[in-house]
Amino acid sequence: MAPPAWIILGAVPRVSELDDADLSLALAAPPRISVLTVPPRVSPIQADPTSRACPWVLTADPASGLLLLSAPPPPPTPTPPRPATFCNGVRLAEVGYIKRQPPTYFVCDVTSATAFRLPQPGRDPSGLPEEINALNLGVVAAPGAGGGAGRYMVVEFRYMFADQHATLLCFSSDTGEWEWKPVHNPLGRWIWGRDGVVAHDGKLWWVDLAGGLIFCDPFADAPVLDIVPLPESDCHVSDASCAHCAGRSMAYRRFVQVSAGKFRWVEWSSHRDDEAPMTVTMWTLNDPEAKEWVLEYKKVSFQEIWADDSYKAAGLTEKNPTFALVHPMNPDVLYFFLEEQLFGVDLRAKRVVECSVYEMVVPPSGKPPNCFSVHALELPIALSAGSLPSDVGSGSNRKESTPLASSVSQEKALSLQIEFEEGEEGY
Repeated sequence: MAPPAWIILGAVPRVSELDDADLSLALAAPPRISVLTVPPRVSPIQADPTSRACPWVLTADPASGLLLLSAPPPPPTPTPPRPATFCNGVRLAEVGYIKRQPPTYFVCDVTSATAFRLPQPGRDPSGLPEEINALNLGVVAAPGAGGGAGRYMVVEFRYMFADQHATLLCFSSDTGEWEWKPVHNPLGRWIWGRDGVVAHDGKLWWVDLAGGLIFCDPFADAPVLDIVPLPESDCHVSDASCAHCAGRSMAYRRFVQVSAGKFRWVEWSSHRDDEAPMTVTMWTLNDPEAKEWVLEYKKVSFQEIWADDSYKAAGLTEKNPTFALVHPMNPDVLYFFLEEQLFGVDLRAKRVVECSVYEMVVPPSGKPPNCFSVHALELPIALSAGSLPSDVGSGSNRKESTPLASSVSQEKALSLQIEFEEGEEGY
């Protein structure tokens, strides 16, 4: 059976117990969650609910099939104790030093079945730290790159508060090296929120859920950053001590995602434990150049969705869910986590259209999953049409989707090879 046209990818990969295992991607039809599996030589750390150290799919370029993966370093090796030293007959306390290793980053191309380990950047000429900030890191394929199998760029937006100058730290697949591109910083005194990076329309878009989007064409010789503010919200936080704190509090009730080729801004009114039924509002960025957001629907209440027969048929409890994602091809359908279920709701029709047990790798914090725990990815044409590499295997799904859910009877496991830099031995 052909793979689905799109998938819900869990952000936390599974780490294989076999040292010689390949990277693999198990494709499952939504609302089930597809899982990336990495071998120990890519990530020596298993996902652990008691630790934040785990492999993580940071972001993706859905149009090209590129994933950007962060893998934690192995645990530090304690240094052997040195001989005791004394001063005037008193033993001096021994001070030990442990060098902290930075994470390792991979660009995975699911179309060509390869993964490339990025080198560490050198010294930043602007004086910023050498270590990459993963929250500001994105990947985008070059226009006409042939589905991600050709050229791409990995970019980190670097800036200092209230400094008119900023830097784009860029890794190009053409040169295999990092490059620092100076840019004008359009933020002014805006404290940037670092809420994700989105690849769309050949550009990279940095997201601050409290304020807006910054975007540019990183392939330009002289990139220019521009800002698209988010539309004004009528939801306010009364107990915030300052405007910045109020914005960050609201950011926990917002999400920005591309669906049907346009940015969609979603805002919901309630937390999971609130008694009042959650309401959901969506805006669409129709024209990025004009920075024009259009209201699609306002404060659709879950009270109406709970009352629909489809909700009862899905066997869901009448509790406020946690927002997960927007359907990448149909912006009317939004997905939510509730207990062990992931379900899709048509917000215009106010009815449940899909529901299934999500079966994802445990989040690193041990908390329930949310919109940062998953990625909505349209699969490249080669995969969605079923043109998978010759080493693809399959296995049966153990659980079927419940009422009105799309389902498949087979999962496709896509084996990926790992390309190491010249001279690297692996880990």
